[in-house]
Amino acid sequence: MGAIISSSCKKKIDPYADIKGNYFSINQYALDQWNTFSGEPIMILKTVRVNSGKIDSLLTNSDTLNWAPIFKAFSETDISDRKYLGQYTFTQFDDNQDGTHNFYYEANDKDLFTQKLLLTIDQLTNKVKGIYIETITKDIEGERTQKLYYAPLKTIQIQTDSRPILGDKKFTVVQYDFVG
Repeated sequence: MGAIISSSCKKKIDPYADIKGNYFSINQYALDQWNTFSGEPIMILKTVRVNSGKIDSLLTNSDTLNWAPIFKAFSETDISDRKYLGQYTFTQFDDNQDGTHNFYYEANDKDLFTQKLLLTIDQLTNKVKGIYIETITKDIEGERTQKLYYAPLKTIQIQTDSRPILGDKKFTVVQYDFVG
């Protein structure tokens, strides 16, 4: 008696294979900003506030500022990899009151790290006016949310709300204001 062997080779199909491009790249934008403004002497006022307490401030400049933690915070939010296609709901709208085009990405899964990204572009110049990002991390230690904001050559703000399962919660705001 013969046996019939049937095999099926299912090729994994990329449902977004016919889509060109990807979502906005914060990494590419940061690199463009760095290449454009690197070496220019820009005064920056850095302020740090923890739990609504005392504000520590430091006047520094773009040449001596430690950019690594800033780039790290923003870079981790990048959603431009094609693996994120379909994982965000994308909305585009104009705000004629402030003259902007707005591109809004909201995560379809509450467990994705980058939950929201709002890109605001000037209607006349097509230059970025602002980037706002929200993130969330949940693990066995607790929950951490971040709100990041960047207005080119004006402000960088990183708010971190840490809520550990054990211990005190901590709310930190680090802000960099470009002076002059």
